[in-house]
Amino acid sequence: MEPSFRTTELPPTPHGSSRRSARREILTLWAFGVREYRIWQSYRVNQALWMANIFVTSLMFFLMGKMIAGRAASLMGAAYGSDYMSFIVVGLTVNTFINTNLSDPYTRIARSYFNGTMDLYLLSPMSIYTPLLGLMTKSFIDDYPRLFFVGGFGMLLFGARFNFQHWAVGFWITLLFLAAGFGVGMISASSFYLLNIKKGTEPVRFIVQELLATLLAGAYYPVAILPKPLQWVACLIPHTYAFDALRRLFDPGAKIQVPALPIQRIWPVSPMVVDEVALALFAVILIPLGVFLYGRGIEKARREGTLTRWQ
Repeated sequence: MEPSFRTTELPPTPHGSSRRSARREILTLWAFGVREYRIWQSYRVNQALWMANIFVTSLMFFLMGKMIAGRAASLMGAAYGSDYMSFIVVGLTVNTFINTNLSDPYTRIARSYFNGTMDLYLLSPMSIYTPLLGLMTKSFIDDYPRLFFVGGFGMLLFGARFNFQHWAVGFWITLLFLAAGFGVGMISASSFYLLNIKKGTEPVRFIVQELLATLLAGAYYPVAILPKPLQWVACLIPHTYAFDALRRLFDPGAKIQVPALPIQRIWPVSPMVVDEVALALFAVILIPLGVFLYGRGIEKARREGTLTRWQ
């Protein structure tokens, strides 16, 4: 009898398996992106209203800025120059830019829950984070370009002036701020399942974006005009450092080495270094925390059978 030989297929190496897994996740994100783009593109009227909304909102703030520009310029301090229109344009554009990363994760998870699709996504062989990132693609398309429209309106219609000599550093600061904002957004999204906040006002986003960032971070006026205790509270959110750094880099007449925040006065380094370190720390702490809490929320919903709202 001739001996029979069986060939046993070797299991894939961890390295090869991880490469295939990463490729699958990237292709899945691409598919989500194409789908969200087609949905966005199909609503032509919404795109026209999108442009009108940007223009009207920008116009309102720019006209208010025109009214108080002279008085406001005297209160801005040496750190940010004396062009209040440039000051306010940076505040508006940064707030517009960060809204996607900070507010959108919760919104997309809520949409999947109420549309009855979250459980279908998570039955597919993909990471629990892929549907969230994929669904956010529409907001990347919808929200990020607003930065250029708001800045363009300010420059063309209202005389805002900018210095683009340090654009590379400004791009780096923007990446750090977006990373920190996404960390806050992931924590916000985790509350949907972890704390069962499925309707009404989500507290993380409200406290950070609607309350602290709006009132204290310096979007419309410098932090230095606030009472000292509130200036220190402003130093607890990433928006404050992003506004400070980007205005120093882009506003004409701004001085990079003049401290404006209380933490910059007690730390004997350049204010720009303080801003970069603070934003990097926020990103390093908030992203892992947000990823962990979001994962715990998904696990909780799976145990309780509440991933999706059944109609």
